[in-house]
Amino acid sequence: MLKCVIIDDDPTARLLLKQYISKDSELDLLNEFNNPTEALNYVNNTDFDLLFLDIEMPEMTGIEFIELLNKKLPQTIFTTSYKDFAINAFKYNVTGYLIKPVEYPAFCNAILKVKDNIKESKTQKSNKDSVLFIKNGDTIAKLNIKDLGLIECIGDYVNLYTSDQKFTIHSTMKAMEKKFSSEEFIRVHRSYIIRIDKIEVIEDDSIRYGKKNIPIGKTYKTQVYSRLNIM
Repeated sequence: MLKCVIIDDDPTARLLLKQYISKDSELDLLNEFNNPTEALNYVNNTDFDLLFLDIEMPEMTGIEFIELLNKKLPQTIFTTSYKDFAINAFKYNVTGYLIKPVEYPAFCNAILKVKDNIKESKTQKSNKDSVLFIKNGDTIAKLNIKDLGLIECIGDYVNLYTSDQKFTIHSTMKAMEKKFSSEEFIRVHRSYIIRIDKIEVIEDDSIRYGKKNIPIGKTYKTQVYSRLNIM
């Protein structure tokens, strides 16, 4: 299931996209916004697969919106009434470009490209080496990614925790988010990323990891609980 978000100030355009999305059993609309300013925090703090983004909006253009993101750009399909924006749009490595009013065959072709891109990306990830080598003083230690449970940021340094080891490196949380798969890890706080299958107990908006209680930040709470299979 590919999770989608729509940002478009035109209600008719949003309605049409929602109708098209509902026809594809592999697409799921998470949210829609008519204002890019209101959408910015949500997009920065929510994991999803596909963004439908209008280029011409009153408060902020789609291109300006992309430039303000502090995360890797998801698969993005620009929507606009003007063909002239196409050249500039593809400079941002977007997946597709749809002219309004969006016709269903064009929508289907764009979605096929999105699915192909995601499939290729997953294949590349699965082929990557699952081992990191970390310089620790005068030695270089091996860290198996499958053993990594918690990532903690303290100032300009990041601690990587396994069940019995701790590695400290000079890095940032933004770099860690890009380094580790969002399918296996989730950011729960500005200072913490945790491996999803290492989460055992959540109580009072805190995650228990060994002897540590990891707080779930307010801006990450919705994302965390939406990712977990809660019954």
